[in-house]
Amino acid sequence: DSAQQQAVLSHGEVVEVRGERMDYVQVYDHRRERGGYVRATQLKRIRFAPEEAAELLGVVRFLRDTTGAEALGIGYVAAYLKAASGAEINSEAGAEAFDALGLFAERLARRASSGSALSKSAAAIVTAHLDVATRYGVTFNSYEQEAQLGQGGRMQICYNGEAFARVLAISSHAERRANAALILTRYECTNPALRPIERAKLDEWRADVLSRVDATTLPTYLKNRVQMRRAAVWSSIAYQQVRVIDTGAGIPRG
Repeated sequence: DSAQQQAVLSHGEVVEVRGERMDYVQVYDHRRERGGYVRATQLKRIRFAPEEAAELLGVVRFLRDTTGAEALGIGYVAAYLKAASGAEINSEAGAEAFDALGLFAERLARRASSGSALSKSAAAIVTAHLDVATRYGVTFNSYEQEAQLGQGGRMQICYNGEAFARVLAISSHAERRANAALILTRYECTNPALRPIERAKLDEWRADVLSRVDATTLPTYLKNRVQMRRAAVWSSIAYQQVRVIDTGAGIPRG
């Protein structure tokens, strides 16, 4: 405890175990290209063996509802995907893991977007967790929001949704597919710099995503959310179509 601290490891980071000394583990951090010692109780050793996949998914299920553990959850999802077989990843178990990955990334992006509402220490933790998630290949996009009511603008950080796209591709679970489609098509993560033609193409893609959801078997509240999102998307598409007609030379409105 009195030794000089060389680096701070955040939740979800991975180091290679190379030995033990009493209650400390000798590790090597490939990202920092540095070795050192960490207390054994602060690490969880994982062998990435196929027989450990079920246990890793169980930890993911627990962390899914634990606020503040997003980076750790992303790390466990990555460990599960490395340990599980290809057939398992393309099954409902794999879809559950991708769904959890997307939810972790979404929650982390919302925490990062709160910006000035965070204390200095909390902001440092969120930044470290974003860095961990990025190293696992999770992609975030940042958009500058316009100032409103005399307040300065702020940055909106959004997850790019790749995990939810995978859920739609491999899952047959109706509620899981609906939630994935709703997150993929939300408007607050639209790039405000898009040109009208690009926005129209994006709306068409949103309509296609929502068309893959069977709303007939959903709970009433979720069914209403899907229908409201479809109405919003199609109203935007209709507006863009009328806009094109109005600007077309000699093309009558109809």
